[in-house]
Amino acid sequence: MTQVHSQTKRYRGFVLTNEGLQKLNNCIQKLEAQTRMRYGASAIARKVQLVESDGIHPITVRKILQCQTGVDYRSIDHVFQALQLSLSEGDYAHADLCKSNNSSQSKWANISSSPTHINIPDISNFYGRTQEIAQLESRIICDTRSVTPPGYRTKVVALFGTVGIGKTAMAIKLAHSLKSRFDFVVWKSLRQAPTLEELLISVLNKFPTNVDNKNNLPTSLYSLIDLFLEKLQHHRCLLIFDGFETVMNNHDGEDTAYEDFLRIFLESKHQSNVILTTRNKPNLVDTLEDKNLYSKRLNNLQVDEIKKIFAQGGIYRGSQEHWVHLVDYYGGNPLALKSASNQILKYFEGNIARYLKELTTSKFILKDVQKLLIEEINKLSKLEKKVIQKLARYTHKVSLSQLRQDLNEPKVEPYLLNALDDLNSRALIEQHGACFVLQPFIAECIFYLNPL
Repeated sequence: MTQVHSQTKRYRGFVLTNEGLQKLNNCIQKLEAQTRMRYGASAIARKVQLVESDGIHPITVRKILQCQTGVDYRSIDHVFQALQLSLSEGDYAHADLCKSNNSSQSKWANISSSPTHINIPDISNFYGRTQEIAQLESRIICDTRSVTPPGYRTKVVALFGTVGIGKTAMAIKLAHSLKSRFDFVVWKSLRQAPTLEELLISVLNKFPTNVDNKNNLPTSLYSLIDLFLEKLQHHRCLLIFDGFETVMNNHDGEDTAYEDFLRIFLESKHQSNVILTTRNKPNLVDTLEDKNLYSKRLNNLQVDEIKKIFAQGGIYRGSQEHWVHLVDYYGGNPLALKSASNQILKYFEGNIARYLKELTTSKFILKDVQKLLIEEINKLSKLEKKVIQKLARYTHKVSLSQLRQDLNEPKVEPYLLNALDDLNSRALIEQHGACFVLQPFIAECIFYLNPL
């Protein structure tokens, strides 16, 4: 290989392939984000000069970035080395070969130079989650952690958590934050449980289409998947599927089309990403989770963030201790606390201390939140219901051994850990080491359903 390269140093007929250009652009975007400086042709040429005494002219760098004029192999190699990228054989090719490939792909060329954003909801008054946002952005754009290779990105991010915790708001925030990085950003709500065929047809209709192929999509599911993946090889897309729990089957023997689709998406070569929001962590995450697929359980909001949410609705009075007590009771859940804020303002004139005093005896039920929680609880198996009902009796963390002892059912014991795993994946319980606890407002909902 070294001999071949030495013979071709003066041959100025190499250009980057789509893969090589994407690798280079990803690295440049990462450097610009880190340094807040623009990495144009001159800046890259200066960087090359630091590692190669003979350097490289900015015009040559510009030719490499534009992929329109061939350059010698040495120049491409110098740029990649200066940016600490590994240059593989798939990253460059003869210019004539690339032109031939590009002409066969001309039917995709009618995409606008600016990103296309489809159906992304608006969002305002978004507070908190700064570290979570930054972490997920780095995974989607370019994972910079030392445990992964430079430039490595996560293809699928699954956001899960209990009802009202802010999964959809988080996904919207990410979509708006990342949209400039993609050719297409498509938001799809799955609340109506569309079939995978319906979803793919809906998304495919958003892409630029050859006139001859307009309204002529395949009819078979796997042909639709093949066409979809073909699109992703030509466009970098961010797809957000909101409410994934409605289409994801976690039970054996049921339709697994969406699970199969995610597996194919993860295994295929492309530059696109999917963000899922779901109430419960999909089973396939446990079997497939690696650098390509990452799940994130959303944490509770903190007191200062909740105060900002409350301030949008009116004036509230309370000591820091009262605020902490209120937020702890509702587990930092934005939806529950927003509902509670309406009651505090309407019936207690914004006085948090009075509300908390009444709460200790009245155990107010938040209707909107209760409805969603009941939907989740009704989906539980008999064993899971039995375990969560037992946990609802405790006002403190309970150990696994204590829970096993209190259940006192030999037939249940072998399946107890499985039940706890399922409740954890639905974000209905919190685990602290080997101990478990329910948020107080969830426990009250359990009591309402099953008075003791």
